[in-house]
Amino acid sequence: MKTTAFILVMCFAAAAAAAQQPAVPLGGGRTYVPLSPRYSRYYFSFSGGASMPVGGHWGDGAVGFRASPSFALSGAKKVDETLSYGVETSYSFGHKNEDIGAMLLRMFSLTPFLRVAYPAGNRTYYGILGAGIYHWTQPSFNVGAADYSSDSRSSLGINMGGGAIFPLRNSWKIGAELRWHHILNMKGDNFDVDIANNLAPSILLLHGF
Repeated sequence: MKTTAFILVMCFAAAAAAAQQPAVPLGGGRTYVPLSPRYSRYYFSFSGGASMPVGGHWGDGAVGFRASPSFALSGAKKVDETLSYGVETSYSFGHKNEDIGAMLLRMFSLTPFLRVAYPAGNRTYYGILGAGIYHWTQPSFNVGAADYSSDSRSSLGINMGGGAIFPLRNSWKIGAELRWHHILNMKGDNFDVDIANNLAPSILLLHGF
């Protein structure tokens, strides 16, 4: 919680600092205050990578769940060159159980986020913090003569991470990111992993950033 509070404070401090515009003297007691710079108000990104369970029952190499391909789509609005906010959806579809290969989990998330960017030449480094809903589904399966019904639940979760963005062409940019997802109370009729932690490396394609 201390880390989350610190990131939020830094976000609002950066936004306040960017809003301050120096006055330019014109003579005769007059001053000119320049307008705030115009930004591409909205930007979008698509990413593909992996969702890798780590730690606890969820990431147990013997009875936990395996890594899955994952995709994410987000839209955001810039406050200024530093701060932006938006919402992201992500989907991972192949978390197979290590012990019972027929058991499969799919996971969908919807998470609002804050992104703090740090331009450095033609590159941009950033940190990101999000929180929202993680919805998982488990299709029905059978093991031997036993049939197991399908199940689905929703849990709260948070995510945080960072990455780097590089120019590609015109309004397009490419980036690399590493995100940590922390999902609370993942429990169904056929399994109970309590807390699930995923590491998610990905490659991003952004437009309008």
